[in-house]
Amino acid sequence: MLTSFFSKSNPVNFLLLGAALGIAYVISLFRKDFSEFDLWNFLEIVAVAGLLVFTILLLNFIVRKNNLTRKNTFAALIFTAYTLMIPAIFDHTKIIIAVVCCLFALRRIFSLPSEKNVEKKILDASLWLVLASFFHFYCLIFFVVIYFAVLRRPKTSFRYLFIPPLAILAVTSLTTSYFYLTENSFAWFERHVSTVSFDFGAYNSFALLIPASLFISSVLWICFYRLVKVGSMMRKERPNFLVLLVIILSALAVSLGSAVKDGSEMYFLIPPLAIATADYIENREELYIKELYIWLVMLLPVALLLI
Repeated sequence: MLTSFFSKSNPVNFLLLGAALGIAYVISLFRKDFSEFDLWNFLEIVAVAGLLVFTILLLNFIVRKNNLTRKNTFAALIFTAYTLMIPAIFDHTKIIIAVVCCLFALRRIFSLPSEKNVEKKILDASLWLVLASFFHFYCLIFFVVIYFAVLRRPKTSFRYLFIPPLAILAVTSLTTSYFYLTENSFAWFERHVSTVSFDFGAYNSFALLIPASLFISSVLWICFYRLVKVGSMMRKERPNFLVLLVIILSALAVSLGSAVKDGSEMYFLIPPLAIATADYIENREELYIKELYIWLVMLLPVALLLI
């Protein structure tokens, strides 16, 4: 059964998932015009495909390092399947890079309950989010997660709250200096800030409406499930349990802030939602529910191609 296969964290699982994501990306390229294909295009394709595969491995590392789920590949599987449901993601390299930067930031945020190098972790997470904002401006919303994680710490310090603004100020100062020296202008920030689009016309297609409905319904159910369950959890398990919920809500806000509404904006929501869904699925005692859900997420990307 598929449940048994993906309940283990084997290299072959990641090989299959990485191959599926890489092949899907290459297939999506056939929709583009490569009349002037050159070495740069080839290197870009290889880099983006490698980045997609790396995202799976990074997500799995975050999950295992912080014990967000048990030792299985459910989160990696769900992440891959959710990504395959929205081919528009492959058309937006900046969003793919931004998500990787956000994952690096979340890696540090999840480790904040530990007492080791707290200032360094906050600074590191802040810098990654600022870097992500250069590819998608509204990634700055994830700073809400940093403050939530800091304030949830049993032993926190008032000085921790000043680290994120200092990180933003440092990067902004360096960037402003660079553009002033190269362009003799301070107008880079106006170009950097993207407008929010409320044109959801692309969602009139069933191929996009179905996965969007699945994601939104999953968000609502996961939020309800986590708020109900948190009261019965051990105190030491609560911080990251609630942090993941805040990440999901922040990711939803980042998606809504996107300048383009073609489905690619939901890529920000997919990693935390995959982790939360995997945690919910693996804690279900009914084996048939796990099996049905895994079959659903595996077959749905194929079915959407036929719509």
